[in-house]
Amino acid sequence: MIFVCTCTVSFTLLLRNHFIYFVFTPHPNWRELLIFHFSDFRDNIYLIQKIGHFSGFFILALILSNFGRYKPGIYVSISYGIFTEILQLFFLRDGRIADMFIDSFGILLAYGLCRLFHSVRRHLLLQPK
Repeated sequence: MIFVCTCTVSFTLLLRNHFIYFVFTPHPNWRELLIFHFSDFRDNIYLIQKIGHFSGFFILALILSNFGRYKPGIYVSISYGIFTEILQLFFLRDGRIADMFIDSFGILLAYGLCRLFHSVRRHLLLQPK
């Protein structure tokens, strides 16, 4: 699912019309990675995309890390986030470094919450009765 959302030509068409279409370009514009506009946050579709980034990678991290028990799953999740942003450049989409940070924040929050949960649970189980 992440791949389809990553590589379809228009995320807006995917959301509004359920239209999936791929166009491969062998020579991407690498400068696209560096573009960031604060004004984009006024667009509802843009906000939905960023929430999707965060929550999608949050869930991916939960699954790949086995709810915080398998640390390499976090590295795989972050690597996949970076990979998908670079991959977008080859499909007429805008890969962004900012999105890599949003993906990573979702991943690290998932891992941190899982570790906190396991720590609290372990502490409660070790308490004398």
